[in-house]
Amino acid sequence: MEITKSDFEAILSVATSAHVEVYEKVEPHFTASYDECKADVLGDVGTSAVEGGNNEKLTAAVKQWVAIHAFIAVFRQLDLVLTPTGFGVVSSNQMAPASKQRVDALIGHLRDSALRAHGELIFRLCHVEGWGATDQAKENIDTLFYDFRMLQKLQGPAASHLEWQAAQRLIGEADEALRLKLSNQYMDQLLNAVRCGTVTADDKPVIFQCKHIINLWIAGDQEAVKLKMRRLLNMLDADLAKYTIYRDYGYPVNHHENFKNTPDAPAYIFG
Repeated sequence: MEITKSDFEAILSVATSAHVEVYEKVEPHFTASYDECKADVLGDVGTSAVEGGNNEKLTAAVKQWVAIHAFIAVFRQLDLVLTPTGFGVVSSNQMAPASKQRVDALIGHLRDSALRAHGELIFRLCHVEGWGATDQAKENIDTLFYDFRMLQKLQGPAASHLEWQAAQRLIGEADEALRLKLSNQYMDQLLNAVRCGTVTADDKPVIFQCKHIINLWIAGDQEAVKLKMRRLLNMLDADLAKYTIYRDYGYPVNHHENFKNTPDAPAYIFG
């Protein structure tokens, strides 16, 4: 995985400087970052797709992931200064040390960028044959709300890595609530379709509603969650022939008949 200086500076404009070579400080760490990407995200299937050289968009997404993560890994070790074009790693009379506030703001921006890069990489991998069945796919797409960019799309671009981190527990709670209504079997079917890039026209409106329910759960609007959940169930109930997994596993739970205490009932209660 070769990342040139031009690649690096196109991905990280803050690393561009006419006076210093930030790239030279970060470049030795690309290999470790790529190894991490292979282990945690790509797996053998994704790595083969990247190194096969026939998927330019996937390769670009990997380079972005690797460059940003490598920069974050060494960021605190760099002797940062402000330059006319961004940040540098040497000091002179013409350049002022970067303030803690500026450095903290940059690291926050980098963490946001890393999450967006992760989302883009996962999106590209979902269209690589075989990746959806890997452990990496299951670990990186464990709910329908797996991409930081979903949070930014639904709650606004100001949503940051801090909001994403705080949302993880709530995403899990919302996923469990959906499983109780739709069934584990149906939710797992939808997740498998997302991982394998086989989402159908019938799946799309269900996944769309599920994402909105999770987003509302994150926002703490339980009344809106109930409304959206009811609309989702009404949509599924109206076309059971189309949504067969839900019909077999979710529908019976949502529409079970109350026990009738009649003399011919197996559990008839005398009284």
